Amino acid sequence: MMRLTPLIALAALAAAGAAHAQGGGLSPEAHAARDAVRKACATESQSLCAGKEQHGMMACLRDNAAKLSAPCADAMSKMPRRQPHGQ
Repeated sequence: MMRLTPLIALAALAAAGAAHAQGGGLSPEAHAARDAVRKACATESQSLCAGKEQHGMMACLRDNAAKLSAPCADAMSKMPRRQPHGQ
């Protein structure tokens, strides 16, 4: 029975990591900000960042800040910045 405990711990860590990767670790404010960016930046997402998803999309929009419409730039400015791991 003692060998089962490490397996259970690994399964729990894997499940927690998957939930976090899918946005489970975001605050309600961060979810709202992300949804606002999706709506305000729909045109830019298609024209400047086609084929990118999630973090890649946000990075692309930040990289193209000078080309964003005013509503998209405003929504992007309200996005919380991610902290590097370990901080």
